[in-house]
Amino acid sequence: MMKKSLLLTICLIVALIAACGTASQSSGTAFPTFTPIPTFEFIPPTDVPEVATAAFLIAANGQILDPIAVERGQERYQTLECDACHGEAGEGSDKGSSLITSTINEIDFISYMRSGGTVGLDHQFSTNRLSDSGGKNLYQYLLLLRQLP
Repeated sequence: MMKKSLLLTICLIVALIAACGTASQSSGTAFPTFTPIPTFEFIPPTDVPEVATAAFLIAANGQILDPIAVERGQERYQTLECDACHGEAGEGSDKGSSLITSTINEIDFISYMRSGGTVGLDHQFSTNRLSDSGGKNLYQYLLLLRQLP
């Protein structure tokens, strides 16, 4: 009987060791894992901020002036060195007439800048120096100068 209980005890110990050993080894059976599925939330775009307009952006003739065009026109005025003859604010000088008293419209102004008008080559600007949009911007700047005190 002692042999039986010893044999039973040894079998139990072997079974326990075998059970512990297989628990640490992979059995080859795949267990399902949880993989989160990405989700996306729609965030609406922000509204474009409104640009504050000042009262001076309406020309004396009632035409609305674009602040960006006016700024670009001022840059053209300085780049083309219009201020050398017509003054910083278009008031005129001994070299050039006043631009603030001119009543020329935009189409005639750009045509004058292309042909040189009665002044000649000093005011003849090809499209590589004054594009159509550059001429419109310059005209917008002159409209602003006309209404400044």
